[in-house]
Amino acid sequence: MLAISCEIRDPGIESHLLRVQDLTGKLVARHHARLGIGMSDEEMNRIAYSSILHDIGKSSIPEGILYKPGPLAHYERTIIEMHTLIGVDIVDKIYSELDDELFESELSVAKNIILHHHERWDGTGYPHRLQGQGIPLEARIVSVVDVFDALTSKRAYKEKWSVERSIQYLVEQRGKQFDWDIVDSFVTLFEDGQFDI
Repeated sequence: MLAISCEIRDPGIESHLLRVQDLTGKLVARHHARLGIGMSDEEMNRIAYSSILHDIGKSSIPEGILYKPGPLAHYERTIIEMHTLIGVDIVDKIYSELDDELFESELSVAKNIILHHHERWDGTGYPHRLQGQGIPLEARIVSVVDVFDALTSKRAYKEKWSVERSIQYLVEQRGKQFDWDIVDSFVTLFEDGQFDI
């Protein structure tokens, strides 16, 4: 229902959300297989399922900023960066009445993704400037997928990049924007033809 609320405002967002969810599922499984990170199927599914909510906070960002065709002014960037905090607030308000322990682990993963998928490995991201392993794993995974999908999609402010150019960007940003190991796992998906764009 939360994801649908984004769709109502921007019908084009549905395909982005579904691509992020699908690719997150593939990446978390591959990353688990490569590094043996000790995740159960339930935990991996929870990350993939929750990833669809990563941008829920953008439902409260003014359209003039969200779909601006050019570069954002400093104050506009400050506003759009608030979507992570707004998103967590939305989820908290909706689920605060449930008082159901079954939702606790699911909400924890979803909130980590919503809040931290714009953090950067080098500590220069937002909203909390977390660094390296201090960024929750689920957020580090969704970060790579979200950026890849944004690069390979046409947006109001940019043209669509090729898959090859987008992969090269991810590789160049290992240890800066992204977790080295997660990018390497992502590249193996590309090399194995595990996704179509």
